[in-house]
Amino acid sequence: MPNALTRCLLTGLLVLGIPALAACGSSKKKTASKPSAPSAAAGTIPISIGESGTTARFTVPASAPGGAVTLSFTNHGKTIHGAQLIRFDPPHTGQQAIQTLGTIISGQVKTTPSWLHAEGGIGAAPPGGAATAGLDLPAGSYLVIDVAGGGQSGPPAFAPLTITTGTAGSLPATGTTITAANPSKDHYKWQISGPLHSGANNLTFVSKGSEAIHQITAFRITSKVSKATIIKDLNSTSSAPPSYVDPSTLYSTAAIDGNKSQTTPLELAKPGTYVLFCHFRDRTGGKYHYQEGLLTTVVVK
Repeated sequence: MPNALTRCLLTGLLVLGIPALAACGSSKKKTASKPSAPSAAAGTIPISIGESGTTARFTVPASAPGGAVTLSFTNHGKTIHGAQLIRFDPPHTGQQAIQTLGTIISGQVKTTPSWLHAEGGIGAAPPGGAATAGLDLPAGSYLVIDVAGGGQSGPPAFAPLTITTGTAGSLPATGTTITAANPSKDHYKWQISGPLHSGANNLTFVSKGSEAIHQITAFRITSKVSKATIIKDLNSTSSAPPSYVDPSTLYSTAAIDGNKSQTTPLELAKPGTYVLFCHFRDRTGGKYHYQEGLLTTVVVK
């Protein structure tokens, strides 16, 4: 399970809400959504989420062509929500995928099976807001999971989605690229090309490593602190984040498998110094990626 600092920062905000997703295999099925939108046109996958009390429900197409597509996500709710795409290989089922994800995120197991694939999506959209992502999706069986899930008392919303064979193509061009590079075994590093600024950034996220699953988490720090101290605090069992962390600035992208790319929003709410890190492990287990090089600081204006 991610350390206490990560849990405290990310609860209700981060890709893969930690205690909530583990409960998805329980009898609480009220957050599962049946596809209710018409089939998507080639090149676009419209997904939205709304709320009824504390229950969130997705509206997704019955099916959508894959390949080079734009995921268009609209949050009709009153709290933050997201849309992570998870693909699972047959003969496994969506329920098996949910249960397996729960064991991974709860820390019961440290490895990710080869039949589960993180295919990207939207890390978070604000209440009443919208976001888009450029994805390259293979055909298959998917789940859309409310990766942010703010304000929900039960498991996060999830819905099935079938992706059919689509048209190959390139991702839209962006002025900034962040790469989770994998120069050697068990060694990663961030490579940032192009500017980052306060507010909404639209960038290309490149995930490297055949056994990797990566995402970008960012938060602002309010005083000078060493990388060693940040890593130590990420590893600690403290019940609260350190005083140098500004939790109101936390933002995470969706997760993607190694050797995949997507375009994604990255919100850096205020000017200042930000920590960028990845809190996932390789599929085969091992250390968290921030312990293997995927932690850096950047100054944004």
